[in-house]
Amino acid sequence: MKKLVLTSVCTLAVAGGALAQGTINWSGPANGSYTTQTNSQTYSPLFGGGPAPAGGSIGLTGTATGSYYFELLYTAYTGSGNGTAGSIAPQPTTLAQLATWSDAGIGGANSTTVAGRNVVATANAAQVVPWANGTTDSIMLVEWSANLGTTWTSALAALQADVTPNAFVGLSQTGYINPNVAPAGGPAIFGSGSNANGYTIANSTSTQLYLVPVPEPSTIAMAAFGGLSLLALRRKK
Repeated sequence: MKKLVLTSVCTLAVAGGALAQGTINWSGPANGSYTTQTNSQTYSPLFGGGPAPAGGSIGLTGTATGSYYFELLYTAYTGSGNGTAGSIAPQPTTLAQLATWSDAGIGGANSTTVAGRNVVATANAAQVVPWANGTTDSIMLVEWSANLGTTWTSALAALQADVTPNAFVGLSQTGYINPNVAPAGGPAIFGSGSNANGYTIANSTSTQLYLVPVPEPSTIAMAAFGGLSLLALRRKK
């Protein structure tokens, strides 16, 4: 009897998960509506910001294959759906806040022909996302340098570990979207503002990918020495 109940619950959970899907138009970005540049003059605001070491610069991201990756994230939208900017979830200001945004499972990489441009992976006018028509969620793009990893899961873990030198991370402007009913084509994610399904990721040109601070080697060494000292004291006791 317990097995039957458990099976029924699992079946309902899977069915519910399958129903919680909608579609968006995942193509572009067109006309440079989402462009990025590295900024090594300033540390990432997600880590407190502040000036980076002297000699930093600002420039468009490179065109080498796999230099940078980006991912679509989403979180709750608490507005009335009237399209006002105050209803859209703001950009996270800390890494902890960023980690609360969910991964939509779709992304892309830097253009290999035009510096600063970005191209979605596997363009699809009816790309499935993990929330259904009738549910409006806030959306945002996160972009990072390839030395943090090729997926957002690995990149976030690297950022939380805070040990990757010469790494960059940045956030697009936020928007919100109510997807269409699958399998129909969905509303655009990139564009120039509001539409019938929400507010696109608009005016996000020259999105800054800021330098990620890492501890100085001496700081790491001192931390390791302190840990070994504590371990030695515990053993003596």
